[in-house]
Amino acid sequence: MQTGLFRPFRHLAAIVLIASALLPLHAEVNGQNPSGTTDTEKSAPLSATQKPASETPVSPAEEGIRLYQKRQYAKALPYLMAPDAQKDPLVQTALGNMFSMGLGVDADPGKAFDWYRKAAQQGHPVAQLYTAYSWEKGFGTAKNSREAFKWYQKAARSGLPDACYKLGYLSEKGTGTRASLKQALEWYRKAAEGGNAAAQTRLGRAYSEGEGVRRDYLEAARWFYRAAEQGNVQSQTALAWLYETGFGVGKDEPRAARWYTKAAQQGYAPAQNNLGYLYDSGTGVMQDFATARKWYEAAAAQGNVSAMVNLGQLHYLGHGTPQNYARAAEWFAKAAEKGHPRAINNLGMAYLDGMGVEMDRKKAGQYFIRAAKLGNAHAQYNLATLYVQHPDVLTAAGRTKTDALALQWFRKSAANGHPAAMEYLADVYRYGKLGQRKNPKLAESWQKKADAMLEKEKAAQAVLPLPQGSPSTPPAPSGTTDGPAKEKTAGPADKYDEDWLK
Repeated sequence: MQTGLFRPFRHLAAIVLIASALLPLHAEVNGQNPSGTTDTEKSAPLSATQKPASETPVSPAEEGIRLYQKRQYAKALPYLMAPDAQKDPLVQTALGNMFSMGLGVDADPGKAFDWYRKAAQQGHPVAQLYTAYSWEKGFGTAKNSREAFKWYQKAARSGLPDACYKLGYLSEKGTGTRASLKQALEWYRKAAEGGNAAAQTRLGRAYSEGEGVRRDYLEAARWFYRAAEQGNVQSQTALAWLYETGFGVGKDEPRAARWYTKAAQQGYAPAQNNLGYLYDSGTGVMQDFATARKWYEAAAAQGNVSAMVNLGQLHYLGHGTPQNYARAAEWFAKAAEKGHPRAINNLGMAYLDGMGVEMDRKKAGQYFIRAAKLGNAHAQYNLATLYVQHPDVLTAAGRTKTDALALQWFRKSAANGHPAAMEYLADVYRYGKLGQRKNPKLAESWQKKADAMLEKEKAAQAVLPLPQGSPSTPPAPSGTTDGPAKEKTAGPADKYDEDWLK
């Protein structure tokens, strides 16, 4: 991960050095990037009661700090290294920055840690923060989670929001301390109230998902908004999702599109996929398949699996691109490799009908089995249908066995809300199929469930189906008739939630 420079501090080390050792340094969080870190210059500007440029500095420390502020690191070094100057925690922290990032000196994590620790031992809050981070990650010293937690606590006593966030993060994970979501949320709240966007996002997610607090979408929206205004892509995406769904806020699809756009333009893949979905479906924006494809491609290039499925569907339908079944199958295969149930089912459909690939019913059945075991209702229905229509494809067992397997998967599909499976079960008990006796009451019950589910789907919004094979009994396999795959993003994606300091 490192290339000679002390990279973990590139974002944190742009601190505000103050000419008086009695005042703390401030690691500001204005303009956070997607992971909650601070995008500032790698140099550390000074915010201090400064003497006029014409005045001669009264000490090597002041002269070193003045040159440091001007980013004249090589010239600053002799003054900062003066014996009297080295005793100053402000100077020690500046030297830590220089050695951590190679500012005027060769990068040396070990020396950086030594200087940070000297300043931290004198009570300098930001140096304590950096010392804690070094202990946590093993930069310039051996990893020691307990030491890290101890030094974060010291920094947090000075009210540093970043330190409070880290204490929340470590408390939630149980790193260096006993895991406690309650304690974690208390620290997150302190950090969030201090303006830390990562903590605001995490607190918003807690309220949106009811983690350690009563679920409250309005409160979630308040925290997401505060972080979103700072440019945090996770909160921008989460806020967009709330506006799209109307949870906690008035439903406002155009506003959802605007927030998705903000996050998508910063390269956040879940937002890019969801924005593509809006253009694909014409939700909050004018329907535009070409724009939908653009955003899907941007998300898929980052490995977003839902976007891969959506691209496959665009190629299958010929929306925003010439219809190309082979290209569709390629995208379904890429997503299937990552274990996406819907993609696995769609790939099974491609092999069943020979759409973009050579027809292979056995391979289709194998894909249906994979997706069905992952709980995909369409795949469960398709597998059951395959056992009915082609009982010898997947097993050499007799009809009694394949009928039992078909009934089993129809029931699972129906339990997962698949209306066609419900209708087929109604026929099973209406006409005595699949080795079952006629049962008018059960038939009527399943038919009512099917009708209710169909009405619910119709009310929700009809979606464009993909081409189907020739009709047969039971109805043709399903799964490629649903709309674009959209991600619920009321909280940060794991890779961004892992560690904001990265």
